[in-house]
Amino acid sequence: MPAQLVEEGPWKGWKAWHAKPEGRFVDGLGDVYYRDEPTQDGRPGILACIETSRRHANGLNYLHGGFLMAFVDVAMFATIRHMLQQSAGVTLQCSTDFIGGGQIGKVLEGRGHVVKETGKLVWVAGTLTQDDGATLICQWHGILRKVPRNR
Repeated sequence: MPAQLVEEGPWKGWKAWHAKPEGRFVDGLGDVYYRDEPTQDGRPGILACIETSRRHANGLNYLHGGFLMAFVDVAMFATIRHMLQQSAGVTLQCSTDFIGGGQIGKVLEGRGHVVKETGKLVWVAGTLTQDDGATLICQWHGILRKVPRNR
């Protein structure tokens, strides 16, 4: 599903990804918002955000590791979304280093950038944070493969 520009509310000016439930796994995560955001060194990057709630909690009342890893996958694809106009992509590898506990009720921020691109592969890296980047939850890197889109 293509992204939709949010025209009102707190996410006005952002793009909403998965704005309409399609009966897929990612629908259970919640609404994902993103915008282009250059990295600290000026490279093109992405900022993807999701509001968190109790449904994202583990038994200790922090953000569940499975939810974090699923959102990392979303952030990886948000990072390469501009490359997927004529093709689709699949995750070949994803590594997540958990650094801190995510707080329920705070927005989770996924920042990502492309490290390298070849004809069929894309290496990406980034972080999940809260508090406008001040609280590091995890760092991640992955490899995505461009594949023909199913018709």
